[in-house]
Amino acid sequence: MKVYFLLLASILGAVAQGINMEGKVFLFANRSVANYVTLNQDVTSLMGFTVCVRAFTEQTTAFSYLSCNSPSQDNNLLLFHRDSKENPYELYVGGQKTVFRGTSHSLDRYHICGTWDSFTGVVQLFLNGKPLVRKAIRKGYSIQGPLKCILGQEQDSFGGKFDINQSFVGEIDNVHVWSYVLSPADIHQAFMNNKHLNGNVISWRSLRYDITGDVLMEPVQQSNCDNQARYESSPRCEAN
Repeated sequence: MKVYFLLLASILGAVAQGINMEGKVFLFANRSVANYVTLNQDVTSLMGFTVCVRAFTEQTTAFSYLSCNSPSQDNNLLLFHRDSKENPYELYVGGQKTVFRGTSHSLDRYHICGTWDSFTGVVQLFLNGKPLVRKAIRKGYSIQGPLKCILGQEQDSFGGKFDINQSFVGEIDNVHVWSYVLSPADIHQAFMNNKHLNGNVISWRSLRYDITGDVLMEPVQQSNCDNQARYESSPRCEAN
């Protein structure tokens, strides 16, 4: 009986601290507003951020990479893919969006990061570690919590009001959020899957989450590291 309680306490402690998701993906196998993952965090306010996500999808229509709302503000932090070949990426801060021109994803895993700094208002996107043109929105703004952060859906209210036309289908992994702007060098390291570089707000290697609906946890499918630019979630593909 004592051994049982010690084991239970160990499991509960691991859940409270978060689960190491290295080598795993969330698989959204079909389009439905019932399928999403809530990422638990303790944000009270943000004066800047870096958000990074890796995705693998055939989807060319609109979808959300990561949607964070507060009770008083929709799209407080939203990394979004538009239904546009020329300007497919959007980053929202405090309900205001910036559109980025770039090559839409191909049928490969790809890594996307967005940054914002309240002091300057500068926002930027990085695709596979490479920067897109800098822009600026919401100078002086503060993202106030509590935040509801969701994978797989774009929120139009706090934690709900999803649109099936924006539901994600595919795989998502390596989700990290920092409460500050990473340097371009560090973002490149995040792209290279440096296991020592982890978000201080949300970390894939210490993830607290709740799955709703038909979302599967699957292993990352291995591939040639040279062809995948060494950003597969595999020990042989990680930066040292």
